[in-house]
Amino acid sequence: MVCQITVIKLEGYGTWTLTLGSDREYALQILQSKIYADLQECFSAKNGLVFSNRFDEFIAVTNQISLDDHKEIYDRLSKKNESIKISMTIGTGKTPLEADKKIHDIKKDTKNMIFPNIYGIQENYTVHEGHRTSEIENHCGLNDLKILHIDVNSSTSIVKNLSTYEITNLIMRLYLAISDSFVKEESLTFFLGGDNFMIVAKNDIQTKKITEIVNFLISSTGIKLNCGIGNGSSARRAAEKATKSLDTIRDYRRGGKIINVFESN
Repeated sequence: MVCQITVIKLEGYGTWTLTLGSDREYALQILQSKIYADLQECFSAKNGLVFSNRFDEFIAVTNQISLDDHKEIYDRLSKKNESIKISMTIGTGKTPLEADKKIHDIKKDTKNMIFPNIYGIQENYTVHEGHRTSEIENHCGLNDLKILHIDVNSSTSIVKNLSTYEITNLIMRLYLAISDSFVKEESLTFFLGGDNFMIVAKNDIQTKKITEIVNFLISSTGIKLNCGIGNGSSARRAAEKATKSLDTIRDYRRGGKIINVFESN
């Protein structure tokens, strides 16, 4: 079972922003939002899923997306944003965190190379024409990916006495707690907005272990959580099943059966 992760980074971004003068922040926020939208559109069309990671960097789950597909997306975005240099680094691993760590290692090895570029990694990678590339396998296992979709149960009642910013503060503290718990399981957590979180989990984590973590989070934060689990050969399919599982939890609750973790077949 293999997870393929792609990190998309705006290269030399800090230096470039200084050329825009002091009245630049609004323009940067617009630009970052547009790039995220373009990335999500491009990768989701190939059944991937993109998460924002510090705004000048994005993490995509790219199982079944080939190196040629990456080049196609890279060329499209580079032409659309000619003033911004973009790099894509592709890592594979038995867990999402292992794939991310491999990407970190590639970046260290290639820090003196010229960007923009596309970097791929497998067990044996090669350097070709100034690019560190390899044939990225088309990981087509039936259920290579496991994705969890977590939301807050009855969030309206929890936040009814909090201001808008206090709600955000609460959600961010919850985000950190979820991330801390799942990174120990080699899994990556992302905030989706509202009171929703998505976790790219290691494939062999058991439902029993997920339930233990969710129950620990509920007891330690005092916030009731629902967790839907989905499996699939691509990020979109796994996320779809995770959200379907979350909907099933709500259906059970309306019927009087209370569960907080469910995995779709």
